[in-house]
Amino acid sequence: MKRTELERQAIQKFLKSVDLFKKLPPSVLLRLSNNVQEKLIRSHEALYYKGESSESIYIVRYGEILLENVAGQSHVYVGSGQVLAENSLISSSNHSTSAIAVIDSLVYVLNGKLFLQLASQEKVFAQNIIQMMGSRMRENLDRSNHNQKDHSIGLRRLCVHVPLEPEYHFGEKVKSFLEEYGEVTKKLSIAIPISTFKGMDPTQISEYLTNLRNKTPLLHIYFDESTARMDLHYLVVQSDFIVFWEDEPEKFYKEKEEIIHFWKSRIRNFEGRAIRMMESGVRKSYLPQDQSLKTFYQKDTLARYLVAKTRGLALGGGGARALAHVGLLKVLHREGIHFDFVSGASMGAVIAALYARKNTPEEIEEMIKNFFGGLESAFDPTLPVVAFFKGKRMKRMLKKGFGDQRIEELPLPFATSAVDLQTGKEHIFDQGPITEALTSAMSLPGAFPPYRLGEKLLVDGGMINNVPENLIRTKGADVVMGINVSPLQEIVPVKLFEDRNTTEKGFFRYIWDTLKYPPILQIMTRTITLEGREITRLKRPKMDLFVHFHLEEFQLFDFARYQEIIDKGEQEAEANLAEIKQLFS
Repeated sequence: MKRTELERQAIQKFLKSVDLFKKLPPSVLLRLSNNVQEKLIRSHEALYYKGESSESIYIVRYGEILLENVAGQSHVYVGSGQVLAENSLISSSNHSTSAIAVIDSLVYVLNGKLFLQLASQEKVFAQNIIQMMGSRMRENLDRSNHNQKDHSIGLRRLCVHVPLEPEYHFGEKVKSFLEEYGEVTKKLSIAIPISTFKGMDPTQISEYLTNLRNKTPLLHIYFDESTARMDLHYLVVQSDFIVFWEDEPEKFYKEKEEIIHFWKSRIRNFEGRAIRMMESGVRKSYLPQDQSLKTFYQKDTLARYLVAKTRGLALGGGGARALAHVGLLKVLHREGIHFDFVSGASMGAVIAALYARKNTPEEIEEMIKNFFGGLESAFDPTLPVVAFFKGKRMKRMLKKGFGDQRIEELPLPFATSAVDLQTGKEHIFDQGPITEALTSAMSLPGAFPPYRLGEKLLVDGGMINNVPENLIRTKGADVVMGINVSPLQEIVPVKLFEDRNTTEKGFFRYIWDTLKYPPILQIMTRTITLEGREITRLKRPKMDLFVHFHLEEFQLFDFARYQEIIDKGEQEAEANLAEIKQLFS
């Protein structure tokens, strides 16, 4: 490519400012300026991928490049004047990282053969290379040490906020949001109006963005005038997230449709980057295109999502022991620790669904007293052909508690699962009637009959996924705490067959208890518990925090002791509170 004299001089001037090329003779700088190639990397495009062969070195002229997996760290950013890929070239190895442009970036590409040739011919150049590699090693060591203390180090975000409805004070709304939830990030945020960039060309925009991002890891740009969306689309398409704010979904339908269509046609991976913030909490959209948008109904969840700190809570199953989760929720509520995603298995799914519905811990406890207290009313014995209990009373209890409410109507994302007896595969419930999902999730084999859903025969999902953290990981939870209420080991051997002579029960009470919870059912549930225990142990490392509640003194069907179990759950939560607060601080 032919360059003018002014262009060559500009390149030489820039190269002289880069440490790698300092003190080089003018003739060498001229040779470099004649041989470097310009390469424009658009936002979210790759300069190179990990594992690819290295044939060049790269010098960032302007913009910002993300290096992934450096010194055990996920996020390292390099900007103007920094050099990439020299280690791979010198060692004749493939790239050890991927390099992705986070904003539009201009990169100078220098042929690897010329680079190595100059290194062997020019002593100053060789010294510069040695100094640069030494500095790079020290930087990586510092990052590695720092990374052990802060797993979120290096994270940067560019967010653009767009009103879907006429807003006269939209900037104040965005600033108020950032001020209210600034403690989520514990880092400096900058919010500026998009009109700041008016009159800038693409190069000026990239350079200005680079300067701003060097000052803060969290840059928020908000629309202060509707016409800006047409004039500055070049800026918006470079953002990590585009947040569409909406308060009244039934109004301004045509205008909203135009805005969504405009951006959807211009932004790559629109579904992955676009977010809808529904301030009113109304879980309904009148826009066909809007169905693809990730939607939040709570500002604290949005704040955590923008910095990859969303919280997930997985409540384990365990029959009556799962009532201990109510004690946990009481402690979390008192400490102001809130979650963005929740899942549960078996009886833990019931507590999780109530939490997702925004019932307070006191309301949940009252419901347990009214509907689950003792739980004799939920047991309806039958001839044990398929199961020992019909399960009809349990269904009525769930129907009374949840009515016709659907999972997608819950304020918080909720998921549970069951197992299809015919295929052995997990069936995930993250939409549909809540009662249907919970009935399936609680159909403990042997105790309750399988729940028929179409061609499927569904039973308790806790058999293969008793602390279902994966159900909320896939929904977007970044930090997940799992609560296990099933014994991981016995303090004393479990006695499956009681001798009436060693108990204080009368004859008829002993007969009634034996019929209500017969030995064969004890054997079946005990077998399931032992198998589920090993699966839970294997899943434990996948959670950011695994909390085990010691509830060994309670049995699977000890629902009559609900108050003791709730109180014990509160005690266990208190015992683990310091670790919980450390994770979510």
